[in-house]
Amino acid sequence: MTRYDADVIVVGAGPAGATAARLLAAWGISVLLIEKCRLPRYKPCGGAITKRTIQLLAPLDISPVIETWVRKMTVQSPNGDSFTVELPDQLIATVMRDKFDTYLTDAALVAGARLRTAEPVLRCEQTGEGMEVVTARRTYRCLALIGADGANSIVAQQLGLKPKRRAFSLVAELSTEALERWDGNIHLHFPLSFNGYAWCFPKGNHLSAGLYTRLHSVPDWRGWLYRYLTSLELHDCLDWEKVKGHIIPIADKNSIFHQGNAIVVGDAAGVADPFTGEGISWAIYTGRLAAAFVRAFLEGEPDALSDYTRAVHREVLDEMRAAHWFARILFTFPQFCFHHFLHREPVLKNFARLIGGEVSYRQLWHKALRKGFSLLMNS
Repeated sequence: MTRYDADVIVVGAGPAGATAARLLAAWGISVLLIEKCRLPRYKPCGGAITKRTIQLLAPLDISPVIETWVRKMTVQSPNGDSFTVELPDQLIATVMRDKFDTYLTDAALVAGARLRTAEPVLRCEQTGEGMEVVTARRTYRCLALIGADGANSIVAQQLGLKPKRRAFSLVAELSTEALERWDGNIHLHFPLSFNGYAWCFPKGNHLSAGLYTRLHSVPDWRGWLYRYLTSLELHDCLDWEKVKGHIIPIADKNSIFHQGNAIVVGDAAGVADPFTGEGISWAIYTGRLAAAFVRAFLEGEPDALSDYTRAVHREVLDEMRAAHWFARILFTFPQFCFHHFLHREPVLKNFARLIGGEVSYRQLWHKALRKGFSLLMNS
């Protein structure tokens, strides 16, 4: 008789994996969560979370790990023009991923999941009716596997599910002196010929700054980042040794998210927002989806994991396609968009509704297609 170490093994204790593990364990399912690093561990990430993200985590209260609630946002055009807008209460917050991920993991443990840390996964494969996961320490067996091990996912690579497209991001945590010169706003800058944006966020006792681009890489990333921070008079607060770059996988219309008794979620599935590069909300969303479909699979629905792939296409990738077109327009014509769209109050209200979870990219895009982009400027 085959011995299983858990009904479900979740590889990766980020927002996607911790969320899936918490929900499954709360339903009485045996869950083993395997993380390659010791927790807490630093994770390069902008760390901005939205009202929608907080709603997806409810009823879990994440207020203990929120660093800052951001009240204002400043948007800067390629030629240096800018405007500042007040944000609705509790619309955008920032977190440090070491604290945030550990908090979500602790919630999974409270729900009943078990945790193995400092244990990199080396290999995984289908074995009969279950899955086998080989780590640096030992071999585990389970009925179902969830790959939540990020942009460089071993699970996705081993099972042929690795996303083929990617974007690129840089993150720099600035010295504490930078905060003394800052106005407390989220700052966004849209340069020409960059296919993305630069950003600076307040995070508790320091600032975090960086770049997001839909290009595969940034040959002169040092120059881009230095020029941006110089424009903010913060270049002297940057320690180049602490700048971290990372890829952001992006799924496409041909992507598959299951293989045998395994599925992938979050960055391992490539479900980051192609417009903003934000991945936390979609990681949590797919973690929730994964938990529901894995539960159905364990309860005897043989097609539940292929149904998960169809659900991600329907509920996530359709949304990502709409986000892609908004990104393509803004990043190709940032100066035009700044003067004709971005600074208009109704457009900003639609943006707030979007990140507040009240409206979707698809709804805004369909409105734009039906009636022209002028509709986005109407409340």
